[in-house]
Amino acid sequence: MDYTHVRGFNYQPSYGSTSFENWLYFKPDIVELELRRGKDYFPAFNTVRYWLSRDAYLRDPEKFVMDFEKSLAIADTLGLKVIPCLFNRWHDPDLDCGGIYIDHFLPRYSFVLYRENNLAKYIIDLVSAHVDDDRILLWDICNEPFHYRSVEDVSTEIENNEYEWLRDMRDLIRSVDQNKPIGVSIHPLHGMAGLIRIEPLCDVLLIHPYYMGEIDNTDQRREYEQFVAESKYFSEKCNKPILVTETCWGSLDDHKRAEYVKYTLEVLAENNMGFLVHALHYSKVADLHNPEDGPVGLPGNLAFINADGSLREGHDIFNSF
Repeated sequence: MDYTHVRGFNYQPSYGSTSFENWLYFKPDIVELELRRGKDYFPAFNTVRYWLSRDAYLRDPEKFVMDFEKSLAIADTLGLKVIPCLFNRWHDPDLDCGGIYIDHFLPRYSFVLYRENNLAKYIIDLVSAHVDDDRILLWDICNEPFHYRSVEDVSTEIENNEYEWLRDMRDLIRSVDQNKPIGVSIHPLHGMAGLIRIEPLCDVLLIHPYYMGEIDNTDQRREYEQFVAESKYFSEKCNKPILVTETCWGSLDDHKRAEYVKYTLEVLAENNMGFLVHALHYSKVADLHNPEDGPVGLPGNLAFINADGSLREGHDIFNSF
């Protein structure tokens, strides 16, 4: 399948600070309003990545499945395909988004093992309701697994158990849906080693090539451009498509952020990669707001649309790609 046409956004609604809140208290009117703003500002916007919440599902499985269906209908009305991200392994020290932790896949040590904690039921209920649903572009198993500074920082046992957990989730999805492509959105700091590690689990390679250096630093830019090119070459060597499911580093300064967007998308366009930038709308979720709405981490603010619905200055540069 060809993903080079994808021009999209990650989306977290404005009303919550975690994916759990956003789905437990799902507000379709706000979701539609904010996605419609995105479509108005960015006419080529054609794909949205939703971060789902297994914790919200556990509170009320029937309601969660219904709300997910509503979210698909909203996207479809706006001409958007959906990439559902089933689990999250990215964690923030000040404003955590929730999701899966090491405890979920350590069978020798933990009381919260995934096989005893309804992860399988969550997968089966959700995926079985949407087999052959052409509103869904692909299933993203997990956002940024192996969330350690590097694989070498943790024991082989932990890393192997996480890989086995991902493989089990992949097998569960495939047992229910034999046709829809599956991928895993790999953490950007693991470089090519991370992409190579996750490749056997993927029908499509999902990467997060954030450029985090200085815009005018030639050496840092060269290193980034080499990584993007190597990722593209690896996908061709594996005969698997590649798609960027997060990118564009942030800043509280609109001008600086717009420079990051411009440079990053130039590099991706040169490599003929489809992309979903992070993220569409101002939100109380980490890294998508200003200081008045909670702690601000290293990336600053990665939102394209302000809290009042206006477009951040310079962020219409997205339309050039």
